[in-house]
Amino acid sequence: MSYNTAIEKIYKKSDTGSELKLYINIPEDNKKDRPAMIFFHGAGFSNNKSNASQFQHHAEYFTSRGLVTICAEYRPLDVEGLYSPIDSLYNAKSAIRWIRENSELLGINTNKVIAAGASAGGYLSLCSAMIDHFNDPSDNIMISSKPNATVIFNGGVDSNVLINLFPELSDDLRIASPINHIRENLPPCILFHGTQDVNIRLEEIINFSEINQLKGNLTRLVTFEGLGHGFFNYGVHENKPYIQTIQETETFLKEINMWG
Repeated sequence: MSYNTAIEKIYKKSDTGSELKLYINIPEDNKKDRPAMIFFHGAGFSNNKSNASQFQHHAEYFTSRGLVTICAEYRPLDVEGLYSPIDSLYNAKSAIRWIRENSELLGINTNKVIAAGASAGGYLSLCSAMIDHFNDPSDNIMISSKPNATVIFNGGVDSNVLINLFPELSDDLRIASPINHIRENLPPCILFHGTQDVNIRLEEIINFSEINQLKGNLTRLVTFEGLGHGFFNYGVHENKPYIQTIQETETFLKEINMWG
């Protein structure tokens, strides 16, 4: 099953009127009560760099292992340049709610929804798990937008860098900063990060991980020596980090009873 043959569903329209889609892969058997994994791509809230297909190979693998997988659009493809991280967060939360609202159609367990994301998408995954603010008024807020676990590929944990890019959103972005919302009883999290990442410094991720652990939250940090941003992508570094992150993710999800 591939991104090109995935089931396309429109889950909402963006503020520009563009349709935002989910690309859904469902295992061929008719089992129910499956875990679901939604992937949010990277590219720093700018268009024409990456889209929902970034995670198509990850989605194919996890679907072959029995999970329902979803590759999400969280920003309109027709907008040039930068696109609001706050609007993107509204959309990411809407996508997670759509999955739970359509759990019977998808055959999923609503208590086993995993948010995975890269860079900007990792930031959105963490924000969805940790921050109560920024819910679309058109959403049914009785349906939770919080994932039950997160898988973060070189994701952002501090919004300071975004404030530099979006100074007009500085007040909202100070709120939408995962590092400021660490508390007890957060979803389990695994973070993958390269030691030579110049976009998001490893020191920030170590600090986030340590504070999260001190609050009693299950947090696992896996570092990749000498590698930079985007090291995990399919087709990079002979696929060695891609394969390792998949294996580590599978082990982690089984340990926390999200799978199997």
